[in-house]
Amino acid sequence: MDSCEQAEKQGAQQTAGMSSDDDEEFEEVPPCQADAAAEDSDDSVPELGTVELTVGEGSEPAKKRRAVVTRRARMLRRSHHMVELICQQVAVQVMSHKCNTPEVQARSLSLIPAMVVERIGEHQVPGKREIRRDWASADLHCFLSAFQALKIQQRHQHQRQHQRQEPAADEFSRFVERRTATRAWHQPMLLVSMLRVLAFDARLCVGLSPPALKLTVQESEAIERSCQSGAGLGPCAQPLPSKAAAKAKKPGPQWGRDAVPQYWCEVFNQVSEQWMPINAYSGTIERATQLARAGRGSACAFAYILAVDGAGHVRDVTRRYSRDFVNTTQRQRLEGVSEREDPRAAAWWAQWLERWAAPAASPRAQQEEAELARRTQRSTMPRRLADFAHNPYYVLQRNLAQNEVIYPAEPIVGTVRGEHVFLRANVQRLRSRMAWMRMGRSIAADAQPIRTVRQRAATARARQAMDAEAAAGREPLVALFGEWQTQQIRPPPVVDGRVPRNDFGRVDLFTPAMLPPGAAHVHDPGAARVCADLGIDCAPAVTGFDFRRGVSTPVFDGVVVPLESADVIADALQARRHEAAAQERADREQRAVRRWRRLLVALRVRAEVDATFATRSARTEQASAKGGLL
Repeated sequence: MDSCEQAEKQGAQQTAGMSSDDDEEFEEVPPCQADAAAEDSDDSVPELGTVELTVGEGSEPAKKRRAVVTRRARMLRRSHHMVELICQQVAVQVMSHKCNTPEVQARSLSLIPAMVVERIGEHQVPGKREIRRDWASADLHCFLSAFQALKIQQRHQHQRQHQRQEPAADEFSRFVERRTATRAWHQPMLLVSMLRVLAFDARLCVGLSPPALKLTVQESEAIERSCQSGAGLGPCAQPLPSKAAAKAKKPGPQWGRDAVPQYWCEVFNQVSEQWMPINAYSGTIERATQLARAGRGSACAFAYILAVDGAGHVRDVTRRYSRDFVNTTQRQRLEGVSEREDPRAAAWWAQWLERWAAPAASPRAQQEEAELARRTQRSTMPRRLADFAHNPYYVLQRNLAQNEVIYPAEPIVGTVRGEHVFLRANVQRLRSRMAWMRMGRSIAADAQPIRTVRQRAATARARQAMDAEAAAGREPLVALFGEWQTQQIRPPPVVDGRVPRNDFGRVDLFTPAMLPPGAAHVHDPGAARVCADLGIDCAPAVTGFDFRRGVSTPVFDGVVVPLESADVIADALQARRHEAAAQERADREQRAVRRWRRLLVALRVRAEVDATFATRSARTEQASAKGGLL
């Protein structure tokens, strides 16, 4: 009501100065009704003046926007995830290199009993740092017995803020002298150094758990606040611990004999030709799937497990230690990021490890890769229905997209909660008739569509056609077919030097197999002009379509010509290229001559100007000098 009264007063002041004629032409209407009428009328004219609207307390409050995880927060978390991987990988490479230094190996050798050293030395291959195959397993168990007898003490050191931190090299040397481990990596480094000095092929392994890629709303909001304040990410980029995790966290050592080791060792067994994991805290050989388990129901305690050899080469061996790599561990890694969110995230880790891989793949490395691939293929079938969505081997009918179908429908490899489980290798993608044509395939004459879906308009012309169908009361649909219902397109051959064309006078060449028999594809853009000069028949080659701003534009790549004329056209194109190069060289020389002529003329004019003004200035100075003497 307050707003209406104010508007009435203002309207009275404005109408006070109007003439009587205006009063007769306009009907007096209350402002509130006038506003409503103006809104209903399309030809309403806004009234001059300023109208103030007061919103009372009774107005409805604006709806609060639902908090979501932002794209920038996810991108920053992925960057933090990658940086953590790089830093921890470089750190373990430095540790592995330190195990090869002469000082550390000399100290490590001094801790091994002389009897073990002599025994292993007798079984080495002459001239090679390699133990004979028939004695490798026995010598390894003999050494592990001596390593367990060292009785290394473990003391968990808590670094204070004001305490000076000791360099890593001095700290490890002090550990070798006193046999008191203060860091989690001391015993694994000592074990790796001892094995390498005894000619065993040993690798230092580390389990990495970078920040989780999955963000909560609270973490996203914290990251956004840090970015807006300009203070950097800092601790906001770290995952926030849940209440259950905070209650389950118990004080005490995070490494030792009873804890899940973060660092351990791998030794190559020449008898079984496999890598055997060794727990450095207990000095025993353990099963790979049991060493890195955080609990009975856990697949793996780490998202990444790296192994570094003596040369500094890095290898990802997570598949060896995870009981369920595909369904559990892989979803915590960069490979679990969808292509729609970041298409380069899944391939980044593999490309990064290629920089640190061995330069030449040895037979041992190829055998290990085959073993890891077999472990991945033997991955257990998911027990939860949600895990089938991203499983690369198994799929449910509910996980299929609108343009996907299972063909053949056999075999049914299992059943989960009443739903049949199929192999993902049997999932076929359905496409429309036009899509198959762009792949060089045509639909068989007796083929029936597998599925009919609503058509989507990619161009303005297709949208107009859909609107026309909708106006006629028909729903615009498109039929989808499978690959088994298609056949390779066989275009008509070239006859009497004439290239076959489509209705637009072109040749559809979406794939190399669509080239007409007896024809050749010339990619040079100037081939059409050469063919016109020589009187040879040709047709433009359409290799695809470019969709921009609702318009489909064909993409041309050269011309299609008869095969017997291809050599003549190639020679003519070569001669034209030579002529163009000679003409370009002549034009360049003419431009250079013109520029030199301009420069010389400018220098000559400058010299004449300087000589003229220099003589005139000299006369002026002489005249001024005579006047001064007078």
